[in-house]
Amino acid sequence: MDLKLKDKVVLITGSTGGIGKAVTKAFFDEGCRLAVTSTKQEKLDALLESLGNPGEDRVRAYVLDITDEAAVKKTVDHVVADFGSIYSLVANAGYNGDYQFIADATRENWDKVFEVNVFGVLWSMKYVIPYLTEAGAGSIVALGSEGSYVGAEGMSAYVASKHAVAAIIKSAAREIGGQGVHCNFIAPSAVDTDMMRRIEKNTFGDTKTPEEAERFFADATMDKRYCKPEEVAYSALYLASEVSAHMMGWGLRLDGGKHIQ
Repeated sequence: MDLKLKDKVVLITGSTGGIGKAVTKAFFDEGCRLAVTSTKQEKLDALLESLGNPGEDRVRAYVLDITDEAAVKKTVDHVVADFGSIYSLVANAGYNGDYQFIADATRENWDKVFEVNVFGVLWSMKYVIPYLTEAGAGSIVALGSEGSYVGAEGMSAYVASKHAVAAIIKSAAREIGGQGVHCNFIAPSAVDTDMMRRIEKNTFGDTKTPEEAERFFADATMDKRYCKPEEVAYSALYLASEVSAHMMGWGLRLDGGKHIQ
């Protein structure tokens, strides 16, 4: 199937994490021109090397603190200046935060989670949207979570932030869906990444082996496994493309059937 993404300019935030690397590779393989971001230059260098060190006509790397609104605006403007346009934003940067019961909640943890997961998405969308609506075409794909729909013991800050991502995407879909831009989010459950290793450790400490912790979470799915980063990446391709242009404000659930009632 031709997703008609070849040569489209795609901005991917949080490009060097487990999901981010898979998303970057999927869009690169599809022939897109990519603007990739991370907080650290050395991580971007490693990412570019993994792609075969393509020229700047294909991939450009930007060091970015997604929580800094001014820096986000500057980076988005640089992307458009460097590539001449932008077609899609994949708002992927995320942070799981500390494992805390609500009775033990701290402002520091909640602020950090919301700065990355909510305001990082908001600022990215705020400064990308004018370019998309001016062009009258494009897409926004945000990384939500199973936590966009449910609660989670010890992870109230994280799931609240992912509920907020869903609300932002749904609101944006209503605001700009009539201007040729479709906005959606992906809602995976446990994904086989380093972030999930941290969640396992935060949840169980030393009371379970890594294998036991993984089995605990994986057993909740119909196929008894974690979601693969590549499955998230291929979903992002679909939602970014014209093939899904009539989908607006939707959350694509990759949860192994956990939502089935």
